[in-house]
Amino acid sequence: MKKSTRSVRLFSLVALLFCLVPLLQACGGASSSSGGNGPVTITVAYQQFGPPPYYEQQWWQSAKAKIEAAHPNIKVKLMPIIADEGSYYTKLDLMLRSNNAPDIVREDSFLVGSDVTAGYLSPLDSYLNKWPDYKAQWFPSMQKITTFNGSNYGVMDGTDVRAIWYNKDIFKKAGLPTTWQPNSWADILAAANAIKKKVPGVIPMNLYSGVPMDEASTMQGFEMLLYGTKDTLYNYQTGKWVSSSTGFKDALNFVKQVYDPSNLLGPTNDITLSTTAGNTVSQQLIPQGKLAIDIDGSWLGGTWETGGATPWPQWKDTMGLAKMPTEYGQDPKYVTLSGGWAYSIASRSAHKDQAFTVIQEAFAKDLLGKYDVQTNGIAPRKDIVSLSDYSALPNFPFFTQLVDFTQFRPGFPAYPKISVQIDSAMQQVMNGKSADDAMSAFSQSVDTIAGSDKTEKHP
Repeated sequence: MKKSTRSVRLFSLVALLFCLVPLLQACGGASSSSGGNGPVTITVAYQQFGPPPYYEQQWWQSAKAKIEAAHPNIKVKLMPIIADEGSYYTKLDLMLRSNNAPDIVREDSFLVGSDVTAGYLSPLDSYLNKWPDYKAQWFPSMQKITTFNGSNYGVMDGTDVRAIWYNKDIFKKAGLPTTWQPNSWADILAAANAIKKKVPGVIPMNLYSGVPMDEASTMQGFEMLLYGTKDTLYNYQTGKWVSSSTGFKDALNFVKQVYDPSNLLGPTNDITLSTTAGNTVSQQLIPQGKLAIDIDGSWLGGTWETGGATPWPQWKDTMGLAKMPTEYGQDPKYVTLSGGWAYSIASRSAHKDQAFTVIQEAFAKDLLGKYDVQTNGIAPRKDIVSLSDYSALPNFPFFTQLVDFTQFRPGFPAYPKISVQIDSAMQQVMNGKSADDAMSAFSQSVDTIAGSDKTEKHP
């Protein structure tokens, strides 16, 4: 017997609803507090690489348990991306383009601007403005580092800073004070020259330089100099790259003095112009007492701790720390640069409110503080400094004070290419080219990379 039209329509409607239910559930549906179909699942993507322990995973497992207990309407799904740093960027990029993008992603602060430009990240200002802890506890510099074109796109989970490491034993042999704080670039060079004269067989200083060491040359080397002058690499007021300046030339001339073959203060080229220079410096030259001064990162001590790449129990007594001075000791007197990682919300996330709740809970003082202690990261929250485990870390009170005046790389898509040209300019002066000529070549390259209408020259 033929079914009536009404029966067919009723059957079709029931079948359609039956098909839609799983689809709605798969999309998370409404939160349980609003009478929906169950909790929303928030995915969190981050890098996992190398041997355990995986502190990122431990942090998020603790956060997941806390969040799901406090918020029954939220389930947290952890998504570790097993890849080295370069491969992680590639895989994350592909995921953020897809329709199945994670809700929350771990972003290198260095690349936030590029991913914003690509349309991958969602602005967080409306959330951050309502989060009292963020406004009160995150260092202003840590809020600024994830800001791009006036909006904030991430919350830093930790940072790093750069300073001057020096060997007290070598300083003593050279007749230099073992409590040392240079007040200008000239003071650094004077100490290096005294060591060269009085302690033969020791490399006076290391300043990363040249193309092979890539961003270490740019950030630990050149920008620690440039940002100690009156000039910068990018003019945020005009929105233009500074392709030529007195400060740029002065920084190149400092590099030239360190690597002048007639009075070599730095390592030989076989060390400096190698992709493994960082390991050679931290794992061989410094522990073996062959390097006196090293402009480097806050993470170096971890290399010498038990369980580090080169355990060296004496390092706490042997190595001193000084702030990097500005060129002439002019205000603000000292300079440092910071990098680090942040967590952002993907623009394609369908549950941004719940995603931010996850970030807010995971970044509580106790959870984030434990993670920063485990990873030897410099805390982005001021109140983490008061935790006993954090303040007990060697030199961390010293490093944390630098966060107050830290600076950071311009987070724009052109920066990675411009960074390579900085390294090239450094290598050119190492090889005998004048600072003027090297800067001229750099200026031409930046005009090509960014466009001549996006660059400016300072006298």
